[in-house]
Amino acid sequence: MMFGLIVFLASVNPATAGDEGRRYSDPAIDSLLTAGIELTLRQEYDRAQHVFKRIADRFPDNPAGYLYQAALLQSKALDYEELVPEGRFDSLLATAAEKSEQLIARQPELPWGYFFLGTALGNEAFALSERGDWFGAVTRGMSSVTNFEKAVELDSLMVDAYTGIGTYFYWKSRKIEFLTWLPFIGDRRERGIELLHRCAEDGIYNRFASMSALVSIYIDAAEYEKAADVAEEALADVPRNRIFLWGLATSLERGNRVQEALGAYRRLLNSIAEDPHPNYYNELVCRLNLLMLAMKSGGAGNISEELSTIRRLAAWDFPGHLDDRVEDKREKIRQLEHRLTEDGSR
Repeated sequence: MMFGLIVFLASVNPATAGDEGRRYSDPAIDSLLTAGIELTLRQEYDRAQHVFKRIADRFPDNPAGYLYQAALLQSKALDYEELVPEGRFDSLLATAAEKSEQLIARQPELPWGYFFLGTALGNEAFALSERGDWFGAVTRGMSSVTNFEKAVELDSLMVDAYTGIGTYFYWKSRKIEFLTWLPFIGDRRERGIELLHRCAEDGIYNRFASMSALVSIYIDAAEYEKAADVAEEALADVPRNRIFLWGLATSLERGNRVQEALGAYRRLLNSIAEDPHPNYYNELVCRLNLLMLAMKSGGAGNISEELSTIRRLAAWDFPGHLDDRVEDKREKIRQLEHRLTEDGSR
């Protein structure tokens, strides 16, 4: 993806004496933001929604409550492979952007209005890229970075702004890498990664957002060991988070660390199975990957029983936006069945 979620996860570490300059100045908003984002980390989306709505209700002139409600819709949709409810999402982001501009007008010397506006534009850029509007995504992304850079200019402690800047730098360079040899088009991927690491180390609200972006970037760059290391670091704090479990399992699998990948996929499957919100597509993908890896390692156990479970999942009536991906999984199932038939006939 070109633009990662700018608002996604926050640090679960308690505040320390050095955090004051990086936290939002109103302690009530800061406390609610931290609580809501930690609930998002734990994938307790209904409770997180309640907290973010409470911010909007108590502080209607502040953009944070609207902004984080929109980001929550995006995070939940990614987790469950659902479509973002565009009407609600777009309305919340529009309100967040409007409130951010009003905050800038009231407090132009402070970084928060620019930070919130950059965040709103960054999330809009991600949504537009998902909808296939690449021109709109790039335009919003550039505006997002401009606002983040203004926030850092006003306050050098605004480390959380590095998430949006670093993510944009990497993916913009990645998408036009065939042109980076030209003298006026630079490759800023390494700089983007540096900024993301800085936020992963010192960020308050976007620490885990930077870590999530780094996992995706390192997988994209085929640096699977680095991706696994970042995912493991995140999972030490949030051991059941599916975004990081997917990242860990994928990086281990692509790095040919089969036994470790099997363990990561089992952890992921447990998290999917124990969630009160059924997710048959992700369960299908997870079980299929587990079976293929187990067969590769020679320790698949009861293959026919697991394949039967996978067939039942694949027969589910999935929503239309998953059609191509589901058909790809069904083709892999057919290939497995053909392979097992051939092996049995020898």
